[in-house]
Amino acid sequence: MQKIVLITGGVTSGKTSFLAFLEGLFSSQWQTDGFLARAPERIHNSAQFASEYVLYRIGTQETYPWATPQKNSNGYFFNQDTQNFLDNRFAHKLVANCPDMVFLDELGKLELRGAGLKKVLQSAINSEIKVLVCTVKKRVFNDIVEQYGLQNSICIDLDIMDKDQAIEKITQYTNPKQ
Repeated sequence: MQKIVLITGGVTSGKTSFLAFLEGLFSSQWQTDGFLARAPERIHNSAQFASEYVLYRIGTQETYPWATPQKNSNGYFFNQDTQNFLDNRFAHKLVANCPDMVFLDELGKLELRGAGLKKVLQSAINSEIKVLVCTVKKRVFNDIVEQYGLQNSICIDLDIMDKDQAIEKITQYTNPKQ
């Protein structure tokens, strides 16, 4: 049975950094794949608005342009070439390669609207992947859980649980002997 871990927390709570740490922790034991959404110049724990986001592919260390801010708005423009890659190539490769553990970063409004990492997420959920670990924006957490049927996942809220407790909980949950 597939195990799903959802990590949430407020803006700049360290969700992406924690996801990267987990990938490093598990990559020696498991075959891993997935993406981290990185803002190269953003300062951790800063409310600074990111001037761009890239998707960093775990394992291959490739980066893909992802989002740039819209002028006079809080929203972003998303790179259509990267979206096409996610939808038409990566989602299929993910199922074909079937890594043990997949990491997906920054699920939010985009996935609720049927874009972003939606097809990758659905492919991972419907695959033989053993463990799926995702970060989810706090303001849409319940909507993501409902829309994607993730009620049986465990939740790690980085605003409530310290990182050592979170690591222990995730490690116990993902133990193949469980």
